Amino acid sequence: MLTILILIPIIGSLLLIPINEDSLDNRTKMKYIAITTSLINLIVSLFLWLNFDSSSTHYQFVYEFNQLSFCHLNIGVDGISLYFVLLTTFLTPIALLSNYINIDNRLKYFLISILLLETLQILTFVSLDLLLFYIFFESVLPILFILIILFGSGKNKTRSALMLFLYTLLGSLPMLLSILSIQSIVGTTDFLYLSLLSSHINLDAQKFLWLGFFIAFAIKTPL
Repeated sequence: MLTILILIPIIGSLLLIPINEDSLDNRTKMKYIAITTSLINLIVSLFLWLNFDSSSTHYQFVYEFNQLSFCHLNIGVDGISLYFVLLTTFLTPIALLSNYINIDNRLKYFLISILLLETLQILTFVSLDLLLFYIFFESVLPILFILIILFGSGKNKTRSALMLFLYTLLGSLPMLLSILSIQSIVGTTDFLYLSLLSSHINLDAQKFLWLGFFIAFAIKTPL
């Protein structure tokens, strides 16, 4: 079900690409496709929640993609990330419906951006690898940059987009350094292995690593 959750918004985005915005009917069709896609994802996430075993402390719905030598994607959910996935699939149709009337110019870019944001956010919450978590954590920035440039208001929207991009990107660098340090100390960034090998990191090093993650989240979360 996690794979389906990730793929559905991408499929919806691909369906939007060949449609032109030259008529009211086409724009209405594009809105219907995007909203329907997000609602289907919400329903799938509810099935995920209903099938989740809350009595277990292990990661569930684990899927590992290692068919490619340069790509090793390991995903799953626990009792915390499950609710972040639900929150993402719940807010996406609200974001689309709240802009149902007031966005007509470059509508395709807006709808595709929101759907891709949903996929990237879900990947952030279900990734079971620290390095992939960081990549997906930061991958939303280019899309947010485009959204602010195209649909922001005011004369300083370009500066606002640039400042947001640089502020959050630079703020996340301490987390990247912490992840690379964990990789060099333990030899892996996989959550499952790290839970078993965390004793290999001494307490003083853990404090510095925690500080790196805290700085990144303290900057990103309020935004």
